[in-house]
Amino acid sequence: MNTGSIDSTDNFAAVVESILNEETVKELCTEDPGLVEHITGDILEFVNSTKRYIQEIECPLNAEQVLFDSFCQTDSGSFEKLWKTTSPYILENYERQMLDADFFYDEFQKSLSFQTGNAASFQSVKIYFTEKWSGLLVEKILEWERGIIEEKRKIYCTELFKQLEQIKKLREMLDPFKNESGQMWDMSKGRWQKTNFDILKDFAEKLQKDKSLLELAETLGRTGQEEKEIEVEYFTDTVIKPVWVDEPAAKSEFVGVHESDDINSMLPVEAALFADEATELLFYKNYTEKKLQTFEYQKKFLSWEVEGFINTRLREKEIPKGPYIICIDTSFSMHGTPETVAKTLCLALLKITGGDKRKCYLISFSTDIETLEITDLNNNLEKLIAFLSGSFYGGTDGGPAMQEVLETLETKDYKRADVVMVSDFIMPEFDDETRKQISTAKKNRTKFHSIAICSDTTDNVNIIEGFDNNWIYDENNPDGVLRLLGKVD
Repeated sequence: MNTGSIDSTDNFAAVVESILNEETVKELCTEDPGLVEHITGDILEFVNSTKRYIQEIECPLNAEQVLFDSFCQTDSGSFEKLWKTTSPYILENYERQMLDADFFYDEFQKSLSFQTGNAASFQSVKIYFTEKWSGLLVEKILEWERGIIEEKRKIYCTELFKQLEQIKKLREMLDPFKNESGQMWDMSKGRWQKTNFDILKDFAEKLQKDKSLLELAETLGRTGQEEKEIEVEYFTDTVIKPVWVDEPAAKSEFVGVHESDDINSMLPVEAALFADEATELLFYKNYTEKKLQTFEYQKKFLSWEVEGFINTRLREKEIPKGPYIICIDTSFSMHGTPETVAKTLCLALLKITGGDKRKCYLISFSTDIETLEITDLNNNLEKLIAFLSGSFYGGTDGGPAMQEVLETLETKDYKRADVVMVSDFIMPEFDDETRKQISTAKKNRTKFHSIAICSDTTDNVNIIEGFDNNWIYDENNPDGVLRLLGKVD
């Protein structure tokens, strides 16, 4: 017996069970079964790494293990010498009721006595003694392992529960961005810096406080929802109509004479042919060829016939909501409250696109533009946080941003996208060519929405009039006042 051969499965099984029975773990795994696979894999890695650690460190019971192994090799000739080393150790480390060294020494002496002793009796006592000692030694080793596993479990659980709490916060902040906790597992295992996490948390809290921004985002998410197309639908239709069906075998009505082989209905002239020997062969010929002159009877009855045909009808076809293109003014004039409102509204719009599984193209503009396509949150979230944590600067020119919008609308993924521009709209008006392109995009069912973050729109009315729907967010009102200037189509 050695420490490497001891089965410590039960020790780890108890630890794994205790981890899985934690309320936080059960709650998240119940809400998202996909998370179970990630947690199970992580726990398995904890078990394997702890096993490797136990195998690499020196066990304090190795000395007793060596003494035990040596005693297992003893025989009657070497017993006395080895017992002088074994007996003091047993007396010092085990209570008498656990392993009585004096009792076993007497038993060994009896087995070695001249009168009664023999090799078989010595071996029998030795087996009984070593089995007793082995069980106690194994239990001590397992207890030592349990202590190490418990220390490792505390460290692991501290990190695990910290990670799970982060996932819960991520779900609250990003819902419905991502509704699968399993996909957030790696994000909460170190891909996030604390400052970045706090930035997202800060804007998520602002969004919860200012319900008007979330309501606006949800309103924009519903635009186009009622828009429908009429399409022709082909379907198989049936009609049931009455018909008269003939039943030739029924003799309910005489309708005429015809040729057949029905002897029961043949005319008397055919019977005369059969009765005359000179014409009998002619009768057989007519019968064989079914040319006997016979009465024809017929019965008609009313039946129903199902007739199928292809029919058409018109139906409303709901147009799926398209992607978003969001333009955020990042000029210096937006610094302060407008910047905070714009970033918070941006997060709200992105949450709507995530919930509807709509693609989103983010454009930030001042004198120049920067773009970010949000299709995979796991890979783009850090860039989004970088945008939320950046400062606004530079002058305002919406022309390049709108040109980027119009070019993006020509791509396959962003046809019929909803366009949202958030700005104070203190900028030059769009040129005639840009206005013409906007009108063309509108004919292709693209909706253009403006959100003006200012007290009024007196200075920018010529710019926002080209949008389908216009909102104004009063930055001077501490509670935020959101007013719709143009009716949603």
